[in-house]
Amino acid sequence: ENVIYLPSAFSPNGDGINDMLYVRGTQVEALNLAIYNRFGELVFESDNLDNGWDGQYKGARISNEVFIANLQVTFSDGEEKHIYDNVTMIR
Repeated sequence: ENVIYLPSAFSPNGDGINDMLYVRGTQVEALNLAIYNRFGELVFESDNLDNGWDGQYKGARISNEVFIANLQVTFSDGEEKHIYDNVTMIR
């Protein structure tokens, strides 16, 4: 079964719980995750399920904010899915 999950929030505050934003899924062949701030600046991008975002941009911690996530996924059977949603960072 093709499954993809993008959390709506994460909390990179160092407590060991939800400190990284990861995309999770099954049967994923390829993906591209791009995270933008409210000014439209790309603050994180990954093409690997194992690469998570720690809430930093240009080596600095970002304060609480809502970001735009643009996720494009291709599953092993060729099905494609596009998710465009908000992600909230809570420190």
